[in-house]
Amino acid sequence: MKMANVSGGSTARDTSALPRTTTRRFCKATGIAAMVVAAMLSTAVPANADPQPGNAFPKANARTGLPDGWNPGPESYGVGEHKNVEIPMADGVVLRADVRYPTDASGAPAPGPFPIVMTQTAYGKDSAGFLRLLSYDGVGPALQNALPSVIDVAKQITDAAGYGDYFVKRGYISVIVDIRGTGSSGGQWSILQPQEREDSKRVVQWAAGLPDSTGEIGLWGLSYLGMSELLTAGVMEPGSPIKALFPLMPGNNMFQDLLDHDGFLNIAFLSSILAVPVTALPQIDPILGLYQQPDKMLSVFVDHLISHFRDDGTWPSIINALMDGDKLYNSPYWESRAIDNVVDKIAANDIPTYLISGQYDLLQDGTPRTFAGLQNAYAGRSHNGPMPADAPSSGRYQMLTGPWFHIQPGSQRNTNDVDMHAIELAWFDRWLKNDHNGIDETGTPLHAIDVNGNVLESATYPMRETPAQRLYLAAGGQLSTGKPADATGSDRVDFTPVNAGTICNASFSRNFSGVFQLLTSLIGVDDPCARFPANPSVPPLLVNPTYTTDAFTEPTVLGGPLGATLYAVSDKPASAFNVTVQDIAPDGTVTALTDGQLAGNYRALDEDRTWRAPDGSVQGPFHPGSRESLLPVVPGAVTEYNIKVRPAFHVFAPGHRLQITIGTGDFPTHILNPKDYPALLGSSYDIERNADAASFLTVPLAGVSQIRR
Repeated sequence: MKMANVSGGSTARDTSALPRTTTRRFCKATGIAAMVVAAMLSTAVPANADPQPGNAFPKANARTGLPDGWNPGPESYGVGEHKNVEIPMADGVVLRADVRYPTDASGAPAPGPFPIVMTQTAYGKDSAGFLRLLSYDGVGPALQNALPSVIDVAKQITDAAGYGDYFVKRGYISVIVDIRGTGSSGGQWSILQPQEREDSKRVVQWAAGLPDSTGEIGLWGLSYLGMSELLTAGVMEPGSPIKALFPLMPGNNMFQDLLDHDGFLNIAFLSSILAVPVTALPQIDPILGLYQQPDKMLSVFVDHLISHFRDDGTWPSIINALMDGDKLYNSPYWESRAIDNVVDKIAANDIPTYLISGQYDLLQDGTPRTFAGLQNAYAGRSHNGPMPADAPSSGRYQMLTGPWFHIQPGSQRNTNDVDMHAIELAWFDRWLKNDHNGIDETGTPLHAIDVNGNVLESATYPMRETPAQRLYLAAGGQLSTGKPADATGSDRVDFTPVNAGTICNASFSRNFSGVFQLLTSLIGVDDPCARFPANPSVPPLLVNPTYTTDAFTEPTVLGGPLGATLYAVSDKPASAFNVTVQDIAPDGTVTALTDGQLAGNYRALDEDRTWRAPDGSVQGPFHPGSRESLLPVVPGAVTEYNIKVRPAFHVFAPGHRLQITIGTGDFPTHILNPKDYPALLGSSYDIERNADAASFLTVPLAGVSQIRR
């Protein structure tokens, strides 16, 4: 693949150069088959998504992700319900669940037994049930033709909360449980508290004993619900009733993925959840669910109210963080809530897991890390690293990612929707009904769909088909495969906390939990802000250096995580960097792909969890984020900064170019530690690009001619 140097329009200033596990068994027939596939080093083409004439890759459609020849079948049952079934916990707190079960034509319970699909929700089963009445039931069908976009969005939210009846009508018992301190359940809540796992053990045993059930359980859910199911599976003993998982947008490390982007506090995310999910719903749901039992309603309402004022409650935690308290830093408190710490147990218990990720999701880095961790752990490798390029893979652990926002997985921009219900049904049919339908029979368990509907598949993450290479920052705004030979050379960037100060950009759209996309979907259009990078240049007010490749001469795949290694000199005892990656079309149209942030004092690396490319360059940095790990920024010294740029799966069309922009702030999406602003304000950084300090991008990139052998 030819990649020459092309000007990208940076502002340059030359300066003088400155100095600067254990392994367990893994030998199964599927693994051997996967090794054969791996040796081919080719991007797989699914049989149900054939390449179209003139296209290098197959295009996604409603059957993408489904096994050949398999169909979900008709709705064979009606739906009955037991409301607010009480489940006492060991300490006397009562959780409540809705149990929806198949019925026959007369409305009586259908003869079983049936397997169970279960969702544990923090957002209230009764508010989701209310939405069901506005979408699937009640006025929904009547308004489907008049307001199709509105009803479709209501259905998506209902499904995300676990309340669609798709599975019940096809022979499953559905259980939706309000976790402690939420919905109609008693007790106090704090985010992913360890007590939830103790509760879940009891809930799982209760659900397995439901009448007319097989006692086998599949867990599923979106976002917090997906996090909860993975953490639940991670505390179960071998042989538990949990036989399969289907988490959507669950991430890997809540602190790193959601709250603190390496020193940049994610204000957009907090803004998206504080008013409704965290504050309003816990007080509304007891009224919706228990209004016929006023004494219980009042007790639960008070329990939830108390949650807001606990030390580990959301509002006290935010105030603590803004005042430089312990909640601002990674610690055992946050690590006890990290999915990363339970993937070994899930793999050891052989619980098949199908992950859904999104490239417009704020958890776009964490979910693929969980996929790699499960594959590594199942193969007996350390779960912390990337999958080796020659690694075998198992169809028991899969991931599908696409151009989806957080709340609407499977709903695609610019192409056909993916039938997420059907994929989930096929997965549960395989593991809960022993239907050998082929969904697990794949040598390429990583499935990626880009914004234009191109389907990419691989056996590994990062994708073995797109090996990492270095692209160096060069003079004139060039992004080059050749290392700079000049003794001097740098570009100046001045700190500004605002960086154009707009909420209409890809970074805000993503981190605002996809709310913009949700709202624009109501009128049948996509979020117009999602295309724009967060750090534009507005000369002469704001100049952020950009670096651009030559135009690609063939379809070129970007497949996975990126790392930006910057050698920079600060003139103050602080620094901050925001790196964006975008696709530049021949007509100048810009499409934002991904971004990453780093506050200079957060630059220490946790080597056990940092991903390195074969040449040793940092492709997936992991910064500890603890108070003890912070490093001082020394003014005037060349300092190495490794910035985690979240992954992207994208096909550059011929004539398009890859560009990065280096900025310093990302307000109002992120803010930095308030106590650091006095040192940051007025600071400037020289980004070095010379022989002694050559800044570069580690990027998984390959042309189609290199991939298809």
